[in-house]
Amino acid sequence: MKTGAGSKVRTRPLSYWPALFREIPAARYALVLFATALTWVGARRTEGYTSGPILCPFRLITGHQCPFCGTTRSFGALVQGDISGSIAYNPSGILLSIVILFWMISPVKFRAVRTRIAQFWWRISELARWMLLALMIALVWGYALARW
Repeated sequence: MKTGAGSKVRTRPLSYWPALFREIPAARYALVLFATALTWVGARRTEGYTSGPILCPFRLITGHQCPFCGTTRSFGALVQGDISGSIAYNPSGILLSIVILFWMISPVKFRAVRTRIAQFWWRISELARWMLLALMIALVWGYALARW
């Protein structure tokens, strides 16, 4: 292999892997199966996911949980089959799991949904966008305050 200024190294474009998973559905399903198996093994081998250091800066400073505290524990409980425990830790773990699963199984449909949301977002007025953003922030922090 030649090296230097005149040599060219052949590399695959970054879009190669997504195209592979679009063209070969079996590869996509194999990836989902592998990720599921890896998650299951990880959940079975790491029973102590609920103990450990506090990593949330908001919780370290205030002593209270932020809106996303418990999402990792929620996901761990969901993988272990404890749905009620998952909801008790943080319901966003279940929502996040559904979104990730949908994204892994059908990236093309996920992209279409994301595009529709973006089109809706830019179709509404700027005032409505700010109001929706404020509403989302208020809902997230309202949930956090209710947990205190």
